[in-house]
Amino acid sequence: MQKIIILIFILILVYSCDTRKEDQPADIQLPTEQIVTVAVDKQPTYSTAVRNQWESYYADIIPNFSRENFTTEESFKIIRSKGTVTPIWDKKFNPVYKDFFAFNADSTQYIDFDSYKWGFDDKGQLVINPDQEIVLVNIPQKKVERILFYGPSFWVEDAYFKNDSVVVLLENSTDRIPAYQEINLKQNKSNYYLYNKSVDFDSEYYKNRISRIYPEMP
Repeated sequence: MQKIIILIFILILVYSCDTRKEDQPADIQLPTEQIVTVAVDKQPTYSTAVRNQWESYYADIIPNFSRENFTTEESFKIIRSKGTVTPIWDKKFNPVYKDFFAFNADSTQYIDFDSYKWGFDDKGQLVINPDQEIVLVNIPQKKVERILFYGPSFWVEDAYFKNDSVVVLLENSTDRIPAYQEINLKQNKSNYYLYNKSVDFDSEYYKNRISRIYPEMP
C-alpha cells in the first residue's frame, strides 16, 4: 500500500512539472542587451597662433628673441569696472570692429582693445586715441567690464584667450620694451612679463595688425 501511495505522488509531481512547461508561451523572447550612447560635448580648443605671430614679428628684427628672455614682474590685482565701449549686441555697434576682437573658444566672451583706441570722425577719417581701454565682454550675460586702461605710454598690440579663464595681452611701450601679461579672470590677478632690454626700433605691430585685418584702413 505504501509503495502505491509513493507511486501516485511521483506521477502527480511529474504531471505538475509538465503543466508548468506548457503554460509558458513558446514565442517569448528574452530582452536583448541595449547599447546606451551618451552624447559628449566637444571641448573648445584654443590656439597660440596670435602669440606665435607676435613673437615672429619681433624675432624677425631682434636676433635671439625668445620667450626665455622675458622676466617675471610683480603680479597685481585686476580691478573691474564698467566699460565704456559699445558691445556687439548694441544697435549702435560698428561692425568694422568685430574682426579685431579676441574671442574665447566658444565665442561667448571677447576682449576689445581697439574700439576705444581708434575710430572715425564725421568725414570718415581714421582718428587714433592716445589712450586705450581694454574691455572684457560677456555676451550671454550682457556684461561690458573694463579690466585695464592705458595712457599713451603703454598699449596692447594683440590679445588672445589662453584657456577658459586666462587672457593674454601682448604689449609694448614708449620705452620700446615688449611685454605680456596673463590675466586670470577667476582670480582677477595679472602676472606680468617684461623683455630683458629695450629694443632699438618703434614697433609697427599694432599698425600692421590693423592693416592686415582691415586693408582699407588708411
